[in-house]
Amino acid sequence: MATKRVTFRLYPTQSQANKMHYWRKLHCALYNACVEHRKTSYKRFNKSINYFDQQNCLPEFKEFWTDYKELGSHALQDTVKRVDLAFQRFFKLKSGYPKFK
Repeated sequence: MATKRVTFRLYPTQSQANKMHYWRKLHCALYNACVEHRKTSYKRFNKSINYFDQQNCLPEFKEFWTDYKELGSHALQDTVKRVDLAFQRFFKLKSGYPKFK
């Protein structure tokens, strides 16, 4: 069964474009925070962190960093999932260590 894909072009207003750019920066900061969390927890405590550990930290993260409250939880979980996939590829020797964005 073939999957069809449809792409839509967005024409946001200036305020919408600014908001999307701001949300993208928030996702970038979350990605970097997740990579740093995994790196420091392994170096300091010799404990590896997986996807579910980081996913379960998101509600507390959103409470502390109020900017993230306007973002949906699924979008934040997607960002954490991308970090997990990057580390899985690293451990399978398919790519290098995940870099900060």
